[in-house]
Amino acid sequence: MQIPDYRNLKQYDLSSLKSLAQEIRGYILESVHNQGGHVASNLGVVEITLGIAKIFDLDQDAVIFDTSHQSYTYKLLTGRSEYLPTIRTLGGLSGFTDPVESIYDKYYAGHAGTGLSLAYGEAMARKLKGTPGRVLVVVGDGALTNGVSYEGLNNIGASGLPIVIILNDNEHSISKNVGAMAAYLAKLRSSGTYKSMKNFVSSTLRKAGAKNIEEALEKAKLALKEAFQLDTFFEKLGIVYLGPFDGNDMESVLVALEIAQSFDKPTVVHFLTKKGAGYEPAERSPVAFHSAGPFNVTTGEIAGEKARTFTKAFGDFMAEIGENADVVALTAAMTDGTGLSKFAEKYPDRFIDVGIAEEHVVLTATAMASHGFKPVVAVYSTFMQRAYDQLIHDVALPKRHVVFALDRAGLVPSDGPTHQGLWDIAYALHIPNSRIYAPFDEESLRDSLQEALESDVPCFVRYPKAPLLQVELEKRGSFMYAGYGQDVTFVAYGPMVLQAVSALDHLKEHGIMGEVFGLWQVRPVPEGLLQHLQDKESIYVVEEGIKDYGAAAFLRSFGLRVYSLGVADPFVPAGNRDQLLRLCELDANGIAKRVLRREFSRRPFRQGKRSYLFTNSSPAPSLVIKRLGK
Repeated sequence: MQIPDYRNLKQYDLSSLKSLAQEIRGYILESVHNQGGHVASNLGVVEITLGIAKIFDLDQDAVIFDTSHQSYTYKLLTGRSEYLPTIRTLGGLSGFTDPVESIYDKYYAGHAGTGLSLAYGEAMARKLKGTPGRVLVVVGDGALTNGVSYEGLNNIGASGLPIVIILNDNEHSISKNVGAMAAYLAKLRSSGTYKSMKNFVSSTLRKAGAKNIEEALEKAKLALKEAFQLDTFFEKLGIVYLGPFDGNDMESVLVALEIAQSFDKPTVVHFLTKKGAGYEPAERSPVAFHSAGPFNVTTGEIAGEKARTFTKAFGDFMAEIGENADVVALTAAMTDGTGLSKFAEKYPDRFIDVGIAEEHVVLTATAMASHGFKPVVAVYSTFMQRAYDQLIHDVALPKRHVVFALDRAGLVPSDGPTHQGLWDIAYALHIPNSRIYAPFDEESLRDSLQEALESDVPCFVRYPKAPLLQVELEKRGSFMYAGYGQDVTFVAYGPMVLQAVSALDHLKEHGIMGEVFGLWQVRPVPEGLLQHLQDKESIYVVEEGIKDYGAAAFLRSFGLRVYSLGVADPFVPAGNRDQLLRLCELDANGIAKRVLRREFSRRPFRQGKRSYLFTNSSPAPSLVIKRLGK
């Protein structure tokens, strides 16, 4: 389907815009149902995006999205409609704004709370350079629960610059919005002003008729500009507040944006939208359709997980351990995503969702730890990066016992470079005295969490968005071992353990007899491991993290000569997990290829039919897997 270019919308009348909105909703559903996507938030913002393109000049004005997973319609209007079916797939459109993808995408925006500060910086730069045009920033899906947003509002209000803040208020972030700002916005929603505004807009435009919309807008603008400014939180900051308006009603959207355009100072336009608008399954289940997997367009049924996942296993463990009254679970707007729904239902008094505020959740947890509680902070790995200062200043310095459960660690499917969890091992190693776990199956996940809770230092337990591996091992030891011989030695952690074991079979086909030491804890080094690694010549650390700065760097600190098989370029695009492992050469075949390239460049070999000269080999007829250590 070819969606019209934004320039053509200047000629559209009201009826045509309404029809286009429904066509766009249908096209979004048709385009993403096979691979999944951020369905609900995008369906809710269609009219607002059309209004922006109709009223403002996208050739001159800057449009910035905060948490830009709600930018699908914007992508359609800026020349990318034919590519929407490729969204969130390898080589396809990004699910977020991406400056490499289009000149209309000003900034990357995969983490909430960045939009207002970017808008302030953009407006200041334009002022200093004399660049014409306005700056618009679309803020929604819970971004106002993030503290950085208030830092941006503070400067925007003081600047007096004509920044238009479009507040898409759908009452949700990933989970239901929480906190005082959510309550405040709810109060504005329930005020008589909204009802009066809605009645005024509809009656004015009805009298004028769709053909005379420009005249109607001018009349409405003059009347509303004077009549409906409230003494709000935003006004106290020096920002004009307009609203609330019905963001899923095309007439109201056009009137609101026309009014906003008439101001020459910071302005907030408050829109009320329905997450999932126009698609009943998403309206009914906005959380499930926030970032949905593949789904049936007709029934709305979302494909379920076919295998037990690390997230599900974590959630079950937390629901069990929650019987201990000292355990507190905290998250940042990700109750369902991190698997804490069952804990929240069973122990509501000891469950805390702070909204999209990772720095705040870490500070809350460390304060609770000082009173003897055992806080477990569950967030996605990529978002914990935002709280690095708090990890050092407020957890490590006072030696607080906080457990960080880092979901979506390592390679993360679908969401692209802004969501990869490849830095956590590297930054966790900077936290003095911390323990770092990387489980590879359910048993090691439970062991990791149990040890972390029984510890008295900061602990990180990181695991991927992936099905659990099934590893049959003797129930003893602190690491596992598999091997044919000792030509090369792999040290692998987390799900990379079985990839490394499989790589041994590929290498054996080329006459290289290797071994694997599989870890479920990175720090401290498992008891006995260093003795096994002493004097080995070809040690490869297989790490689903940034190359050279994770476990490899840690093992080098013990004097070992190791080579990192990590991710050289951590800004990995979207794709499914198998594709990303192949792309980064972290699947079994890729691991073997990387070893072959390096070994053949540094050691003598005699080429023949699967015959290479390596002197450490001790060929074994079959692979032996066992657990070693304490």
